[in-house]
Amino acid sequence: MQKAWPLILGGALVAPFATWLPMLSLWAPRLGLPQYPIVQGIELWWLQAFYLVALGVLGTMIWREGDRWLGMAVGLAGVTVFYRGATLGATLDQFGSVTLGPSHTAVFALGAVMLVAVRHVPGHWRPHLASLLAALGAFQVVYVFQQHAGYDILWSPGVHSTAFQPIGTLGGVDSVSAYIAILAPLMPWWLLVFAIPVVWLGHSLSALLALAVGLSVRALWGGGRHLSNGQSVDLTWPLVAAGFGGLAFLSMLYLKGLATPAVASRFAVWKFGLKHAAVYDPVLGWGLGGWVNHVPLLQVHEKFLPFGANELWREAHSEPIQWLTECGLIGGILLVGWLWTHRAMFVHPVWGGSVSALAANSLGFFPLHVVPIALVGLIVVGLATPATAEA
Repeated sequence: MQKAWPLILGGALVAPFATWLPMLSLWAPRLGLPQYPIVQGIELWWLQAFYLVALGVLGTMIWREGDRWLGMAVGLAGVTVFYRGATLGATLDQFGSVTLGPSHTAVFALGAVMLVAVRHVPGHWRPHLASLLAALGAFQVVYVFQQHAGYDILWSPGVHSTAFQPIGTLGGVDSVSAYIAILAPLMPWWLLVFAIPVVWLGHSLSALLALAVGLSVRALWGGGRHLSNGQSVDLTWPLVAAGFGGLAFLSMLYLKGLATPAVASRFAVWKFGLKHAAVYDPVLGWGLGGWVNHVPLLQVHEKFLPFGANELWREAHSEPIQWLTECGLIGGILLVGWLWTHRAMFVHPVWGGSVSALAANSLGFFPLHVVPIALVGLIVVGLATPATAEA
């Protein structure tokens, strides 16, 4: 906190001169600044300056907590809001006035603060959190099983139907499969007998990949928490579970293959999004939330519906790809730096399996855009990374 006050002072000094920016954007369009009507532009630029200062302060606080790469990413989000303005999101009030609404940026910044806060969970609470998260995953396993049996106690109590989808309480097959796969490394071995088939029945390759990766990491690096009195750890059950997780993924890969419209559409949309983001701004990207504000409209404009699927892609179905399109080259560098600094989280003896599963799932899905998965992800990543890191 003591290092952040100069940013607030700087904002107070600069804010009165933000009234020049609406005119500057009109006089120098090559700067790429958002162009507003003069009167509305003054208020919008004030808000943009506020976001710049506020996110700069949050980024500084996170840096001082020991996570400089995450702190810089939050600061970059503030710079992007200041530079992009209402193009990242705007709303109309009841009088027809435009106000700034970069909700994706705010969610990212608050998520970063939550990640730092989770790192301060007391040590004696952490085993209980692992058990609680495993119980959450177990609940979804049971819920999906009763949906496969033709029941749904939440939406249609007492009704039997073969039309129920195995969506758990998350509202989507891919979402609930990913949720279970990410929490599977925290589950007891006997529960995996039920969890693995549930994920397999979801037919989601990204969830099955997450399951295989997570259980493999648990088998190879997760034995440390079972050590007592210097005794060696029996790796039989961890290796068996990892083997079945790998078999589940490979069997579905064999049955579905990679040459499917769903997989091919992802590659086509990734190329489409990266190409347009690079043309727009390869350095800063579209800004957080830029994918949903650009790609569906570009699809309609260019009549781009890969493989005839009548789908507008609100998410990239790949967190790294979406991050690159929204944060550009600078964001990519910050992401690589953060991952390298915290690379030990992938092999953490307790949380490494879930962290690795989350990373694997994010390659072909959007778990960080599904709130229940994102919150679980914040917990496992936060507890797998140290409260302070080398700056």
